[in-house]
Amino acid sequence: MERVAQRIVAEGLSVRATEEAVALYQDPGEPRRSNIPKPNARHERLDFLASTLADRLDTNVKITLGARKGRVSIEFASVEDLNRIMGVLNPGSE
Repeated sequence: MERVAQRIVAEGLSVRATEEAVALYQDPGEPRRSNIPKPNARHERLDFLASTLADRLDTNVKITLGARKGRVSIEFASVEDLNRIMGVLNPGSE
């Protein structure tokens, strides 16, 4: 648990990312949820990823999945906001 806490602080994880990190590091002796996939589990994961990215970028993010490819949409309010988002995505480029 100490390692998870250090990771949370070091990476500044969002609440949702923290929940996932804790779930990954759970004690093997603890009862786990059933591994039977839910019908919409794939969409729940995409929603989680979109939410995590939205938290990191501080803007709305949508992830859609088609039959052969997907799309990530990141909203921005102005050119300055777009530059801020680009700085978060590629910190050393400025």
